[in-house]
Amino acid sequence: MCVVTVPLGIPARVTCALAVGCLLGTRIAMAFTVTDPNNPSIVTNAPEPTETDLRHQLQMQSGFGAAAAGGGWTFVPSVSLEEIWTDNVLNTNTNRRWDLLTIATPSIAITGDTPNTQLLFEYGPQLRLAARTPQENSVTNQLLASGLFTIVPDEFYVSAHGIAGGTPVNGGFGALGPGINSNFGGFNSQLNSLGTTGLSNANQVQVSSISVSPYWEHRFGDTGMAKIGYQISESSFSQGNSYVPLFFPSGHNATTSIGNWGYAQFDTGDRFQPFQNHTEANAQIYNGSGFEGNSEQYWAFDKLTYVVNDKISVFAQLGYENLQYAGTPSTHIADATYGFGTTWTPNPDSQITVSFIHQYGDANWNLSGSYALSARTQISATYTTGLQTNLQGIQSQLNLTTVNSAGQTVNSVTGAPVAIGTNGVGVQAGLFRVKAFTLNVTTTLDRDQFAAWLQLSNNTTEATVPASELQFNITSPPVGSTTQAKTLYASWTHQIRDDLTLGSVASFNTSRVSNGVGNQHSIAASIGMQYLISQTLAATASYSFYDLISSTSTQSYYQNLVLVGLTKQF
Repeated sequence: MCVVTVPLGIPARVTCALAVGCLLGTRIAMAFTVTDPNNPSIVTNAPEPTETDLRHQLQMQSGFGAAAAGGGWTFVPSVSLEEIWTDNVLNTNTNRRWDLLTIATPSIAITGDTPNTQLLFEYGPQLRLAARTPQENSVTNQLLASGLFTIVPDEFYVSAHGIAGGTPVNGGFGALGPGINSNFGGFNSQLNSLGTTGLSNANQVQVSSISVSPYWEHRFGDTGMAKIGYQISESSFSQGNSYVPLFFPSGHNATTSIGNWGYAQFDTGDRFQPFQNHTEANAQIYNGSGFEGNSEQYWAFDKLTYVVNDKISVFAQLGYENLQYAGTPSTHIADATYGFGTTWTPNPDSQITVSFIHQYGDANWNLSGSYALSARTQISATYTTGLQTNLQGIQSQLNLTTVNSAGQTVNSVTGAPVAIGTNGVGVQAGLFRVKAFTLNVTTTLDRDQFAAWLQLSNNTTEATVPASELQFNITSPPVGSTTQAKTLYASWTHQIRDDLTLGSVASFNTSRVSNGVGNQHSIAASIGMQYLISQTLAATASYSFYDLISSTSTQSYYQNLVLVGLTKQF
């Protein structure tokens, strides 16, 4: 029997990112139309979970895990009801106001595993009602969906995927998690963090990204494989107190980016070993509204790899890019692209790639690596650069997210968990030159899992947007300024017995802008327990503390939250 598992100790603030990787089940990669040629499209050398791991982790599955244990079609409806006491519902320095928040999350998980369809879909709107502060009532869309549909076997496919949830408005809330935060109320989902549940409506936004991708591929024997594809995507930020869950928001409180991508590529086959050649041309056109500007991006390049032996390969690439971004000032880059690097594979569970790439009009070193220190401990690191808006960055992260054999969402090379979001700097308006470093260490024991995550982000503003386009209290840092964010998470999950689990997390974040405005620090800590009343009914209790310290004293505040809840699967 094939079982998809969710790792015990990953903080709930990155559960959304991890769950996207579970969408297609084991042994199936997400079918994205545009891939990074430096990154393989699926991780095949991740360590398999032991039978004990599977048995213990299956006790605490969300609807995904419960639905993925067999073939055919499975439907798992569930409902979660939580009551939260908070001593600062408005997240303010003064006028602290306590309240009781009632959180109701009905959800449905659908899994399809047939010869022509691999689908996993989970949707659960989170309804929040405040007993004393009705302006804090809200609905947050939560979606995790991905499907691969075979139209003509071995020739024509359609893939679709999407993600939606809440995310903090600015980097000062980085300790709550840089990624899109979702809480379907599933088993084990509330133990480590409340995500954005405790944030006021003014301090969080709804983010969503949805895409559909038809593509054709054909293998020419051992000569190689050709692939031609197209992707349309819609990504958005929105804020408001609407009770109607909208995936395509509009109006003055919404910002959207619609992307149209087309590409063609050819990869040589075994006939040319030890040489491997990848040739690709692609075009990406984004039409934005609100504070997301328009852009056109065209690339063509050729990458040649020489396999020295079963452990080392070297590569070089050469190409051309023509990029145009709207903004103040507008940005135009027409330049050659080039680079070189090497990949080291010391053992079947480890791979490290180091490269020097000139792209986006700039030259930088890049790192993507994962190393198995032991059968139970994995360390992963990435260092990436790029030129993008916030929504383009979120869509790109989805496109480079893949699935390992344990059903986890991972970076396609490092195997590290991926937090899909704004890299801890919050939502910002403009065009940014982004540099991001992540380091992740996980250790899995029989009944314990420990995880540590370090993220360093550096966003330099290349172009701003007019003040009239700014929405819901976001910032547009001046051109030339740099926003830096540093985030550290540490989590521990322990299964006390088969029906009782303890989870805890501590995190720290600091963010600053080079002009000295908006410097903030935050810490968060949470501890919770979950008791399985039956195989389909779980009770949860947790306590969380959050403290934000800002250079603007009126923005500093702290908050205590106590949660009790029930989750029922049907």
